Amino acid sequence: MKRILCFGDSNTWGHDPADGSRLEKPWTSVLAEITDGECEIIPEGLCGRTTHTDIPDDYGKNGWTYFQNMLKASDIAKNTDLLIVMLGTNDLLKYFDLEASESAKAVAEYVRAWRKKGGGDVLIISPIHIKECSMRHPLFKELYTAKSAKKSLDFAAEYEKTAKKEHAYFMDASRFAEASDTDGIHMEPGEHKKLAEAVAEKVRAILF
Repeated sequence: MKRILCFGDSNTWGHDPADGSRLEKPWTSVLAEITDGECEIIPEGLCGRTTHTDIPDDYGKNGWTYFQNMLKASDIAKNTDLLIVMLGTNDLLKYFDLEASESAKAVAEYVRAWRKKGGGDVLIISPIHIKECSMRHPLFKELYTAKSAKKSLDFAAEYEKTAKKEHAYFMDASRFAEASDTDGIHMEPGEHKKLAEAVAEKVRAILF
């Protein structure tokens, strides 16, 4: 059985756009069902996780710091067949106002660190787009700007460049799923299912 580590943010954790609770079946859970008997899925999602920066007054969300510590503390890289990384949305928070190219460079460091620890294949997934309706959401209108939505359109091209440079696999999540019209950031259950089905097809092509 193949082991797959899925490292991401709230859309990997399963943030429900309706009320902020955790969905019963985020895409990682659906992926586990689809690949049952073929793959062991290790979900590693965290709400607010960034690629490499600390959120003011909300420490512990720096994905790069967590990822490095995880690799140091265990042999997970050697014992896992595929790393899936889907991060970047929180890099567009107004605190940072980063470019997609900067997130892509950070993701490249994940790939290098993973391989340095003996890990094998890596699948980089560029995040779904931020919708402009997030600007009308009570919470997210305070966290993101209209520029954030525009910048999210650049993830796919930048992440694909990184994947090619680092000899990793690539997927564009926005080709298969989209954010809810409720909050403009997170996926509804049906979109999680669509993404999981696409990831399952990609995983099988990589590992089998």
